[in-house]
Amino acid sequence: MDSKWLNFLLSQLRLVNYENEYETMRLLFDKPLSCKLVCKSAQDLLESLKRNENYEFLLKDKQTRVREAANLRKEGNDCMAEKEKPNKVLEACRLYTDAIFTAIGVDNMELSLGYANRALALQCFGYYQQAYDDCECALEIGYPKKLYPKIICRQAYCALQLNNAELLTKHLNSLESMHLNENFRRQEQELRANLWKLQNQTEKTDENVELILKNRDSQEIVNTFSEIGRYMRAKRLIKQNELIFSERATALAPIGSAIQLCNHCAKTSFIPIPCQHCRGRVVYCSLACLKAHKNIHLHECSAYQMQLFAHVGIAHLALRIILDNGLLTILDLLRNKQTTKAIWTSLTEGGDVWSNPTAAYSESLRMVSHLKKMALEDVKVFAAVSHLIVVYLSRYTSFFDLLSSNHRFDCNWELIVAALILKHIGQSMVNGHVCTVIRPKIFENYSLTEYHLLNEDLWVKPWHLRRGYLHRFAYIDDVATLNLPYTSICNHSCLPLFQPKFSGRIISAYAMRDIKEREEITNCYTQHSRVERRQTRQEILKKSYHFICKCGECMRPDGDHDVNQFHQYRCDNEKCRHVFVPQTPLKWWQRKTSNDLQNINVLCAVCGSRQMFKWFYDYQKLLTSLNSRLTRLRLYQLYQNLDEYLLAFNSCKAFMASKAVQEIFKFLNDGSLNEEDYKNLTRMIKYSLEYETYTSGSSCISYICEMTYLWDIIALGKWKYEHKDMNSIFNESLIVLGDEMFLIFSNYYKDYLVKS
Repeated sequence: MDSKWLNFLLSQLRLVNYENEYETMRLLFDKPLSCKLVCKSAQDLLESLKRNENYEFLLKDKQTRVREAANLRKEGNDCMAEKEKPNKVLEACRLYTDAIFTAIGVDNMELSLGYANRALALQCFGYYQQAYDDCECALEIGYPKKLYPKIICRQAYCALQLNNAELLTKHLNSLESMHLNENFRRQEQELRANLWKLQNQTEKTDENVELILKNRDSQEIVNTFSEIGRYMRAKRLIKQNELIFSERATALAPIGSAIQLCNHCAKTSFIPIPCQHCRGRVVYCSLACLKAHKNIHLHECSAYQMQLFAHVGIAHLALRIILDNGLLTILDLLRNKQTTKAIWTSLTEGGDVWSNPTAAYSESLRMVSHLKKMALEDVKVFAAVSHLIVVYLSRYTSFFDLLSSNHRFDCNWELIVAALILKHIGQSMVNGHVCTVIRPKIFENYSLTEYHLLNEDLWVKPWHLRRGYLHRFAYIDDVATLNLPYTSICNHSCLPLFQPKFSGRIISAYAMRDIKEREEITNCYTQHSRVERRQTRQEILKKSYHFICKCGECMRPDGDHDVNQFHQYRCDNEKCRHVFVPQTPLKWWQRKTSNDLQNINVLCAVCGSRQMFKWFYDYQKLLTSLNSRLTRLRLYQLYQNLDEYLLAFNSCKAFMASKAVQEIFKFLNDGSLNEEDYKNLTRMIKYSLEYETYTSGSSCISYICEMTYLWDIIALGKWKYEHKDMNSIFNESLIVLGDEMFLIFSNYYKDYLVKS
């Protein structure tokens, strides 16, 4: 954030005592001169951001970008000359995708050709819905009319593969009115011959997601009418691994780059359709999602052009709460409110809209906020950011025109929206949920864009990986923050009762153990008691959530017993050799740089001597040259000797095992590894899995990440297993995978493990 602008605004915001969001924002709106200066400062900042981004974009002229897009498309065409090879088809898809992103905002003809060519490649590989959407994009952007028969035939074929008789009929009717050459006429006849078969098929219906989302039969909400507020408890016995509830996020905001997930449904495994107006900085997984998100993105597109959301942090989620089925959905409830203050009163605790049991936005309004408990300087910064966003909405969008046109009284909507953004920031700071998912790591950097469904090294057909490539999906990433009013009712405990599954913007909570009738259903807001000490947990909770935890784990006399058992060392001082648990730092090996590691000061709790950890530093050196078989043998031997220093299930040993497996697996598919390697790798992987089971359980994504390596070894025929054990893992562990990631893992299991 620009420090000059922020310092000026803070100087104008004379906040002495925080009362509420409305009164705080009034300080920036009530005094005409101050309001004018503050708005001018915000406008100058926004214009500066816009100029900087335009300057960067114009560093490369239009002709150069058009030429680059055309060259990328030509490379894709060259790959399609070998379309009998699946990897060449995917490579073409990737190149066409790069061509699409390069042509955005530069040349519509080149952009439409990029979509049309990618449609053919996607169709050839078997991504029929995506191919169909690409045809639609090509037509909407300006695909040459003389080539319409080609693109309409392509759409008709995709409709046939998608079993959509209605769309197939529509496109066949279009072809009927066109002048077709012999080739296209033959294709039309073949498609028409298949239409009657399609029309006589029994239509399959999907499971009703809405019924699952509304199912609350196993839990109830109890209001204590005290400082504790509401909490969730079980109405009956809930069995381990049973689905407790599901909830669709009312709003989401990307973490980091917005092109890594669909901005409407939050899918992370997809083929992108980028927005044409904000230079491809927002993408969608389908045309359906693009159209569903249109009324939200309408008010954000200019902000993405100037990269505003890279500067405002959690305030982006606060804005999305207002835009995504938020304020506009309750205007009817506000129609009789004649003043700005009356509107605000209705939106706050006790107000008629706040209390409304049927309005979805009211659920967000009722969430807890800790602005009153925050430092005054932090509140002032959040207020400044709220004001900046309101100035953006006023200057670059029609949002306030929309509000005013739907309300018959003259109200200060800018003040109301600024106060609401500040309110939702305060709520999101304590209620915002991070969407954490498994994502692949692509080691090859040969693309302008990274979308793993288009990586030619990974796939044999849609959603089916090549043998030995599941370990590419052994990485965890935070992709979005979600607003989840229902889930937020769950209070904190340092030993949670449910494991979340994120599938797009839907969270599903699965019981980690049997939950008794009337037992409170709790979540864990930070690291749990088996991986972090009580004092550290308490410090995090106090700083971020402003409460002192008094859960069962924190109130135990031996509150650190569970975590300490995974951090037992034998002193490397030959005169001592006693077993001890480090006081601080507990996870010393997680230091980011080599200098940080060299400055580690871990003392034996018995003799007080500083630990040299020679075994760790020797191990780290070996990790840098594992392409050598001799180096790998030395590493395996050193790993075997770790039991001399690391006792029981040790967190450091699990880290070292996991790190070695990651590095050695880089050579998995080049023929470098032998039977000795596989034997040692299996030993390390099994240790990591047992450690995960003891600390976090087998139904968590960190366990699944470690499991990918073992599944690859099994798929390659390098380790035998009991089928009943594998079926148990499949049924229990994978329940926390998002739907599309579950499909990938399930296919891999059926393709290579069941058959092995």
